[in-house]
Amino acid sequence: MHALKVLRKILLYTVLIAGAFIVVLAASVYLFKDKIINQFIREANKQLSTPVNITKIDVSIFQHFPQLSIVFSGVYVEDSHEGQYPLLTASKISFVLNPIEVYRGVYTIKGLRIENSEVNLKINDNGDNNYTITKQSDSNGSGAVSFQLHNVELINTRVHYLNMAGQQDLSFTSPQLMASIASGSNIYNIRAKGQLTTEKINIEGTSLLAGKTFTIDSDIIYDDEAKNLTINPSTIRLKNSAFAITGTYSWKDKTLVDFKTEGKDTDIQTLFSLLPESSTRNLDKYRSKGDIYFKASLKGEISKRKTPFFSIDFGFSKATIYHPDYKTQIQDATLEGSFATDDLNDMAAATLVLKNIQGKLNNEPFAANFIIKDFKNPEVICDFKGRVDARSLLDFYPIQQIKNVAGYLLADVSFEGRLGLLKKKSTAQRVSTQGTIDLQNINLTYGEQNIALQHLNGSLQFNNNDLALSNVAGTIGNSDFLFNGFFKNIITFILFENQPIGIETDLHANLLDLDQLFAIGFGKPSAGPQQDYEFSISPNIYLNFNCDVKTLRYKKFHARNLKGDLLVKNQVAVSRNLSVNTMGGDLKLSAIVDANNHKAIDVVSTCKLDGINVDSVFYVFDNFNQSFIQDRHLKGRAYADVNFEMSLNQNLKLFPETLVADISAIIRNGELNNFEPMKKLNKFLDDESLSKLRFSDLKNDIHIENKTIYIPQMEIRSNVTDIKISGTHTFDQQIDYRLVTPLRARKKINEQEAQGAVEDDGSGRSKLFLKIVGTTDNYRILYDTEAVKKKIISDLKKEVQELKDAFKNKGTRKKKEAELQQDEYFEWDSEPAAPAKP
Repeated sequence: MHALKVLRKILLYTVLIAGAFIVVLAASVYLFKDKIINQFIREANKQLSTPVNITKIDVSIFQHFPQLSIVFSGVYVEDSHEGQYPLLTASKISFVLNPIEVYRGVYTIKGLRIENSEVNLKINDNGDNNYTITKQSDSNGSGAVSFQLHNVELINTRVHYLNMAGQQDLSFTSPQLMASIASGSNIYNIRAKGQLTTEKINIEGTSLLAGKTFTIDSDIIYDDEAKNLTINPSTIRLKNSAFAITGTYSWKDKTLVDFKTEGKDTDIQTLFSLLPESSTRNLDKYRSKGDIYFKASLKGEISKRKTPFFSIDFGFSKATIYHPDYKTQIQDATLEGSFATDDLNDMAAATLVLKNIQGKLNNEPFAANFIIKDFKNPEVICDFKGRVDARSLLDFYPIQQIKNVAGYLLADVSFEGRLGLLKKKSTAQRVSTQGTIDLQNINLTYGEQNIALQHLNGSLQFNNNDLALSNVAGTIGNSDFLFNGFFKNIITFILFENQPIGIETDLHANLLDLDQLFAIGFGKPSAGPQQDYEFSISPNIYLNFNCDVKTLRYKKFHARNLKGDLLVKNQVAVSRNLSVNTMGGDLKLSAIVDANNHKAIDVVSTCKLDGINVDSVFYVFDNFNQSFIQDRHLKGRAYADVNFEMSLNQNLKLFPETLVADISAIIRNGELNNFEPMKKLNKFLDDESLSKLRFSDLKNDIHIENKTIYIPQMEIRSNVTDIKISGTHTFDQQIDYRLVTPLRARKKINEQEAQGAVEDDGSGRSKLFLKIVGTTDNYRILYDTEAVKKKIISDLKKEVQELKDAFKNKGTRKKKEAELQQDEYFEWDSEPAAPAKP
């Protein structure tokens, strides 16, 4: 018990002494605070040659107990260049000192903590730096501020280094960095650990490793006298990759660099981590097993005229490359790679070599080589040979728009030449592309609409810049196709923007669903009952196309046995001999479509109808957007020659004012059923059979212009009566029809009102003259007087003939313009092929 009491007393006295020491120390700091601060500033100013502004200074014993802390808040340190520019700004700087030494007047800084700082280091064109801010002193340093930094902590730091003489611009940030600095004879040994992010590293105009976040563990020796920086073996980690770095950097007489780095525990991510993150975003999760190596070196002089030699060697052997979320792997993978340049400022001196690329994808072997020389005007040499399982390829590297892939690609292709030669047709053939790709039952779905491309088979054969299609067959959506032909300038078209492509091909198909194909080619149709597509013809498309289609569908239009040609050049499409079975008969068509103005597409056409069902025409064309006379009213077969021109908008909607047409038509075995105006004629003719007219042949020459249909007088000989009709019908449904019909029952007419509208034909029979005027929704049937009748008929005949003659002359000129370019409408200028430059 006695021993326990003694122990308690000892502990109590110890606590009291310690407490007393803290109280005395805190009191001393408080009492001598101003003296400590003033002495520290006085001693610091003896060594500083540039102004320092501080918002607040305080002394604390508790921040780094038992050490003493002098805390500066709101720090601004001027640099050593002329003018006012900050070398250092910080929200807080804490200097850690020994309190006993401080009482003796010795200010040796043992530790340093800097928060929210920005440092701007600069060397101007003359080689003068802005960070020489200490005075030269001959004293022994007694009583002066000195540094023995064993604990340096940087929180939220940004450093910007600009060397204008050496054309170097570097920016780094760090959330936290711990360091220790040992110094002597102007030599500083710096050890640092922490996280560092490179905002930018620009050397001689070349950007390196921008936006990378590193974890560093470094051992650096800085010799201020010799202007030399030596990196002893240090480690930098970038994501999951580690790099061992050694080397030197000196700049006293000339700027020299000699750095070497080697990947440690290297995997495929080591290679990806050195590339821009935007280029490797889709590759982040890929992993590897096996022997993967990476080495790099940078050596030489850095000046306005010189840059160091830079080289990288990398590769792997018998490796497995995989994605943890996908089943497919590349196995037994081998690659030998290198990148080297004598001049980082001149990428024309750079060469990238990827050779002996081999592996197996789903047990299907492949081999490849890839070389790029001169990155300014790239010369590419590459080849690929192998059988690729399309599903495995997409399983290994998915493409968002492509799904449900199956089938195989059997490829043996090579490419050699300068890409710049492909930009002109005159030089493109000097680039050598050779080999074949066989498509073996490829299936896939594409896009948001899941368009199905299935049973794709055939052979693609490359010949320099051209591609031959041999029996390339398949289905896309509801449509099927079989192509044989050529794609000219195909490589240029694929690699570069706004390049032309020439297509000469034959198409055979059992079914073409144009609704679906237009949705794929021109974009998704707008909502609503009428599907609209943005129609256009690319200025880069040159097409010579022959087709043989068994069945074609577009909206309500269905056709069979479509045969003909299509020529496209300079955004103009021409078809000179198109025939099709449709709407119960045959249709032959020649047309020119000029889409140079995609908002006003001009169409000029000549077509011949042979036995087309009239009601089908009205049905297919939605009764021409009117309800006056519809497909349910009409029957019969039309035989007609039609010449017309018109303009359409980008949705293939007609500008009505542009339509001009001549229609020379015969309708045989026709019927006009339940047509309201005919039924209302019963009021005048006393004949209930007018609601069901049957007639053998109806012949007329109709003209359309100025949004008006002009109908010269024609005679309808029916099972009921004989009626002569003429008149006009405007697109806004204003009607003015003139009728001449036998008068069989005078009791049905008002003799007084009909005066001048009845005429004896000389054989004892009378004719009644009527007119139908108004709109299709609100019209009246009236008696037509003799004077009005004669004037209207003669004027209408004359007007129609004049319009027809004018249109015929204009149409003849347009047809001749088209014929002038018929023979050489499609041509593709090219020079003879020459060997690719080695």
